[in-house]
Amino acid sequence: MASELNLCAEDLLPQKADMCLLETVIAADEETLVATTSFGSDSLFCRDGRVGSWVSLECMAQAVAAWAGYQGRLRGDAPRIGFLLGCGRFDCRRPWLDIGHTLRIEIRKVIQLDDGLGQFTGAVFDGSEQVASAVITVFSPGDPMSVIRGAHHD
Repeated sequence: MASELNLCAEDLLPQKADMCLLETVIAADEETLVATTSFGSDSLFCRDGRVGSWVSLECMAQAVAAWAGYQGRLRGDAPRIGFLLGCGRFDCRRPWLDIGHTLRIEIRKVIQLDDGLGQFTGAVFDGSEQVASAVITVFSPGDPMSVIRGAHHD
């Protein structure tokens, strides 16, 4: 069962400032994480007083990263860069996320391989209404900077 927490999500993520979309991690364990967030009219992603629901995919991906950061924290490691490889079964049930509403983001590990490849299910809720869900595939290499440098070889 997930431990009840009240952690600043930014402490578990490599994303900082405006690019950190999650606010608080409220529960986590070896398989799951639950986080919350809300968007204000000053959000980087706010247009015409609303936020496109496609941003919910990034919220789920950041929840996966926060899960990895939480697992790392338990081992004494700092948050590290990971890569969103793709998503499947992305289901957005409305076109916009409402400004000022508290959203709950839930993720669950499906598989995490030793080489850093992982798959998670995720969902975003506005109150009791599920507004988005997806299956998220990620890669968290031991040395992410070598992957980034390797991508620039000619």
